[in-house]
Amino acid sequence: MFEFRTYRPPDRAPDRHAANGLLLSALAALALHTQRLPVWLMLGVCSLIAWRYLLENYSWRHPPRLVRWCLLLAAVVAVFNTYGTLLGREAGISLLALLVGLKILEIRSLRDYFVSVFLLYFLTLGAFLFSQSLLTAGLAMAVAVVTTAALARLSLPNSLPISEGLRLTMAILWRAIPIMLVMYLLFPRIQGSLWGLPGDAFDARAGLSDTVTPGSINALSSSDAVAFRVDFADQMPHARQLYWRSLVLSRTDGNAWSRARDPVTVNADSWLSRGIGKPIDYTVDHEATGHRWLVAMDVPATVPPEAVARPGYILEAKRPVHQRFQYAMQSYPAQSAEPLTSAAHALHLRTPRPTSVRVQTLIDAWRREPDPVLAVLRYLREQDFGYTLTPPLLRGDFLDEFLFVSRRGYCEHYAAAFATLMRHLGLPSRLVVGYQGGDWNHAGGYLVVRQADAHAWVEVWREERGWTRVDPTAAVAPERVELGMNALKALLEQGALPGELAPAAIRALLEGSWLARQWLHLGMFWDAANTAWNRWVMAYGPERQQRFLRSLGFEAPSWAQVAATLIIGVAALLLVLAATLLWTRNKSDPVTAAYRRFCAKLGRSGLVRRADEGPLDFYHHILTARPELAADSKPIIALYVTLRYGNVARADLVDQLRGRVRRFRVAHQ
Repeated sequence: MFEFRTYRPPDRAPDRHAANGLLLSALAALALHTQRLPVWLMLGVCSLIAWRYLLENYSWRHPPRLVRWCLLLAAVVAVFNTYGTLLGREAGISLLALLVGLKILEIRSLRDYFVSVFLLYFLTLGAFLFSQSLLTAGLAMAVAVVTTAALARLSLPNSLPISEGLRLTMAILWRAIPIMLVMYLLFPRIQGSLWGLPGDAFDARAGLSDTVTPGSINALSSSDAVAFRVDFADQMPHARQLYWRSLVLSRTDGNAWSRARDPVTVNADSWLSRGIGKPIDYTVDHEATGHRWLVAMDVPATVPPEAVARPGYILEAKRPVHQRFQYAMQSYPAQSAEPLTSAAHALHLRTPRPTSVRVQTLIDAWRREPDPVLAVLRYLREQDFGYTLTPPLLRGDFLDEFLFVSRRGYCEHYAAAFATLMRHLGLPSRLVVGYQGGDWNHAGGYLVVRQADAHAWVEVWREERGWTRVDPTAAVAPERVELGMNALKALLEQGALPGELAPAAIRALLEGSWLARQWLHLGMFWDAANTAWNRWVMAYGPERQQRFLRSLGFEAPSWAQVAATLIIGVAALLLVLAATLLWTRNKSDPVTAAYRRFCAKLGRSGLVRRADEGPLDFYHHILTARPELAADSKPIIALYVTLRYGNVARADLVDQLRGRVRRFRVAHQ
């Protein structure tokens, strides 16, 4: 009977430098999670790594098994106490980091070192559960290089220099790049994200809400997070046209505004028929929000295949946007009038409570004006109203307090007050929230719209024109629309009052120092690099793969064809790699190269080594044929045998062999 046994290589303890390389790799992998893991956990794992360092370098004793079990129990309890669970993204990575530290502390065999290295690979990979940016990829690649170097150093003989481990690592990674590219381009893609993230991966997303209260949009004013980027097919429109609608809010209780219940799907073909003016074609790269609503420039005329149309020219994705989402759009500068049903007319005139006496006095006065809309805008512009990023809290009657007490607010204050006044004046109105403006990136040639550009404006129903956009914020702070939110914040930080500065003075304030301008340009180039990474790497899905395969000559590639192409491509690369290694192995080996030079010198004198003659047999051949060369040949052959067959890779012996071969001389007979 045959007996199968698991092969276990002979164990050995790596040298101190190899062990310290593993500890350095652990610190590098842990550094990837510095901003996400709690401080106590980082200090705990670093303490475990420091303990291991003292074990390796100062002969400290290993902790007893009872101590290790207590540390494991404490780690599990601490993670559960912090997150309330052991599952999920944050809790899982935290527990993995602690387990890596504990595994490193308990290392006793070479196998334990290897297991620790592979745990570090998993910890490095975990960084992509939080971010797939170019910076994360670059840092993770650097950590992978360091970790692979530690693995190579552990695998090589202890006598080998550290530089040899680094050389081997770079050679492995360099040869893996072609295979990686073929796998990336040809591996069959599925619809959806590369990462199947747990539910907590989508918590705390920055973005608009479908309910607006005074101060809710203002909370986004300090966020530099990118909401979306826009590529225009032609020239970018003027800043006054850059209104990006996202939601239409029609219900109000006097303080908060919300969407109408149960929005229906509308026929998007009617959007195209009501467009007025030259159409604007553009592509939106929408960041992940966890919500369904998308953005489109006023007034959208098309609906992407992955979205549906809602009343109010609103686009909604068919599923929550949990990953970057790109879609092509077309918009018109204006729209023709559309019919308003009696139910919609009543909904957009509904007010929750009667007004105060002084507000009613103003409303009665505005009713006598030829155009109440212009009258209210003139009132906001001429009275002592101001735009501020820190509006006061309004506790009572919002409309009364805002018009007569605070007179300070953000865009949602002005939009909510204006829409309410329009309804009291008998004009149907609704609140529109989205974004306004954006920053043009000269390096990438696209518009960047951030969460700080979140904005609210009003649409008023006019019999002759239909829904008409009115931005009351522009009456108080025209710089918000003309220059953008970043410019307005810069003016406010320097003490300038919106609406009171000449254009020349504004340009002087916004010019900034040379260093600030260079920093701004550097940021643009970095954003362009990240955008290219997202589009060509992270967004490489089934559609892009199909286009790539069609460019290679495939008409309508199936999964079977893609898989076959992948297998053939990888096999061809492996064959080329194997042939290259076989071809260059002897040429690149300094020991073999030196021995061949030695044999060539003897061969030129007529003493030719036979193909079946090993180094010791060749020495006896020399001793018999040319005994006068035996004294100089013996140390050369002894060094070659030691280096080739003695599992020794000392650099000083290699240099000694090269020197002896170089000095070896043969007199011709």
